[in-house]
Amino acid sequence: MERTKKILICGGGIAGPACAWWLSKHGFSVVVVEKASAFRDGGQNVDVKGAGQQVIKRMGLTAQIQARDTGECGQKWLDAAGKVVAVFPKNGFGSLTSDFEILRGDFARVLFDATRHTSEYRFGTHVTGLEETGDGVRVIFDDGATEAFELVICADGMSSSTRSLALAEETRLRYLGAYMAFFKIPRRPEDDLWACSVNGIGGTMIHLRPGGPTETTVLVTFPASEPDPQRPLTLSRRDMLRAALEGRGTVADRLVGELDAVQDFYFGPMSQVQASTWSKGRLVLLGDAAHCPTPFTGKGTALALVGAYVLAGEIKANPTCSEAFRAYESIVRPYAERSQQALSPRMIRLMHVRTRFGVAIAHILQRVFGSRLIQRLLKPGAAAQARKIDEDFALPVY
Repeated sequence: MERTKKILICGGGIAGPACAWWLSKHGFSVVVVEKASAFRDGGQNVDVKGAGQQVIKRMGLTAQIQARDTGECGQKWLDAAGKVVAVFPKNGFGSLTSDFEILRGDFARVLFDATRHTSEYRFGTHVTGLEETGDGVRVIFDDGATEAFELVICADGMSSSTRSLALAEETRLRYLGAYMAFFKIPRRPEDDLWACSVNGIGGTMIHLRPGGPTETTVLVTFPASEPDPQRPLTLSRRDMLRAALEGRGTVADRLVGELDAVQDFYFGPMSQVQASTWSKGRLVLLGDAAHCPTPFTGKGTALALVGAYVLAGEIKANPTCSEAFRAYESIVRPYAERSQQALSPRMIRLMHVRTRFGVAIAHILQRVFGSRLIQRLLKPGAAAQARKIDEDFALPVY
């Protein structure tokens, strides 16, 4: 594909900058636009699994990622009183904690620093219109400015506004039957380097994880019959979350007490992005905009990295964007769909046990699978882990 025109990437999170890194390496000129007025630090824990780790290694960024690791050493399941039920060490069978545990903002910072001198970043702007021409696409920005690009990569997340300009009818959100909330609370002396998880009555599930010297990150999920888009006020969302937390034990009581002071707050339905096609004309979807599996799978970051690597490689390898987009989707879509299929509404119902009896059964299973004997029997060795990564996704070579 010609390198005379710029490629536009919408979204400055993880998928966009990762794709910018590879496109720049392949000799393309890249502009990254981000709606936020400045680089966004902070955010929740993300883990990089499977083939995503291989992409990081090929980028030569392993040391930078490890230097910002949260230090999480494993997962503890707690009961309603805060007492330990079971312990799952890092990389143990069934553990929440993997090799790379890093805050989303810290990960994005590594990618931003690695691309800021080779790609042009424009903050505080977004795309409002797209007009295809014979040899490119005319992009209209929110300030009325227009500019010509070779193609547009839409990497601005699950609720992508850029995607809605061209692929709204081809995209749907699959609701999984639960709501989720992400936020941070002040770190307490008792907050160590272990992730702490709680099954609460009514299906409320809580995860507290190391977030840095002064903060602890929180993920709360709970079942709900259907998504309710008619909750525009932050207060109504907090009230809905507060109702899901009240009476769920000591950890939940702590969150209720902190909730009013929370600043970095996200609340919404747990949904997956399902698009019948990932491209149209000169626009292509990447990352969560194409195939968000939900943060609950722990696979979104790896998918973003793999997709960025493959998309940039196919753009390099093919003479036209249509051929590149078809090849990219044919390679990555099966991987994305496997990640999405790992989580279903039925699985969500099973994980979010509602009754005291269900919680008691969950605690028994946690104790069994967290036992040293079962961990020794089920934890794969180094060779098996390497095979699992290769089977997860075989990265092409460009």
